[in-house]
Amino acid sequence: MKFTLVLLGVAATVLILVGCSYKGPKTSPEGGTATLANTYWKLLSIDGEEVVTAEGAREAHLILRPDFRVSGFGGCNTFSGTWLEEEDQLSIGPLMSTLMACDEAAYERELLANLNGRIFADIEGQTLTILGSSGSEMIFQAVYLQ
Repeated sequence: MKFTLVLLGVAATVLILVGCSYKGPKTSPEGGTATLANTYWKLLSIDGEEVVTAEGAREAHLILRPDFRVSGFGGCNTFSGTWLEEEDQLSIGPLMSTLMACDEAAYERELLANLNGRIFADIEGQTLTILGSSGSEMIFQAVYLQ
């Protein structure tokens, strides 16, 4: 019993310290340029075709974490992996994803195929444009959670 209480105390302390060290996004929704890492990037379009999220469904998104882990949601499945910044390119993957079967997220395969590998990324203001490893252009918008 005493060991469990000590373990819970240590776990709570670690969680508090980790929570206090989180700095959040470096820019605000009002302006400036979003940062590549530590920003929630909502997928808006692939090759000019708007990505529409069904009412009540989760939106497709990408988060590049400062610890070089990537995670996101493709419209049906969650995915995760690693990323590295190499000069003017990013290297993402290998990506792993859940294997749910869905009909409503036809763009998910294209999203995951284009994110896996070497990609070009450009940020202008709150918009991230990615030229994917399979050649598709993907547009993302920075979203700030409150």
